[in-house]
Amino acid sequence: MLIFWRLILGHLLADFTFQTNAVNAWKRRNVWGMLVHCGMHPVIYAVLTFPYLGRDWVQVQGVGVPGWACILLIFIFHFLEDEFRIFSIFKYNSPDNTLFFIWDQTVHYACIFIFIPIGLGDLSQGWFPEKWPILMILGIVVTHFATVLLYFFEKDMVGANYPNFDEKYLAMGARLVLMMCFLLPGTWWAIPALGWMVNLLYMRYRRVMDFSWFSLSFGGLLSAACGVAARLIYYAPSPYLN
Repeated sequence: MLIFWRLILGHLLADFTFQTNAVNAWKRRNVWGMLVHCGMHPVIYAVLTFPYLGRDWVQVQGVGVPGWACILLIFIFHFLEDEFRIFSIFKYNSPDNTLFFIWDQTVHYACIFIFIPIGLGDLSQGWFPEKWPILMILGIVVTHFATVLLYFFEKDMVGANYPNFDEKYLAMGARLVLMMCFLLPGTWWAIPALGWMVNLLYMRYRRVMDFSWFSLSFGGLLSAACGVAARLIYYAPSPYLN
């Protein structure tokens, strides 16, 4: 599973962290913007999996497919899926809603799953052979990924607009701090985590932060869930985690 988690991390970095509002708007206008967006993926994949690019990741009818070729195929599939999504939205007025977003992401992850290296993807080293990619994945989930997911939820429910710069990064910071509280050592880590949640609720109540109650509640639950997962991974005694 070593390569799989690095590819998932690469996807989240390219599809969320490094996809700015300008890139997102550009890819919706013309194919060049789409190529720039999709082109980020193989570059980041190659950086994260560089030591394994020359090894065969999968076997097709007895013929090995090296890592660099798998990355190229993932890039092609990603481009086709994103083009299909944009084409459907603008040509056939398909709703750009939560379900379409989840469908789009599911297809991307399925394409990555296809190329789990047989030799590198077995479970001889456990489900989580490395800590750092998982922790980074969880960090992106509570920041950039959660921002987009919450936007779609609230757009579908109340017609909300995409958050502005200050609101976006203040909310991401609040969720990340909550998740990081779960990584504090010792047995008293729950106190700062609970204290931070109470602080966020108080600031929302006093209108110091103008977040919706849904955003605050769902974001808090997601951050807590990712925090628990991060703590389990970080402090796991398994020799397969390093």
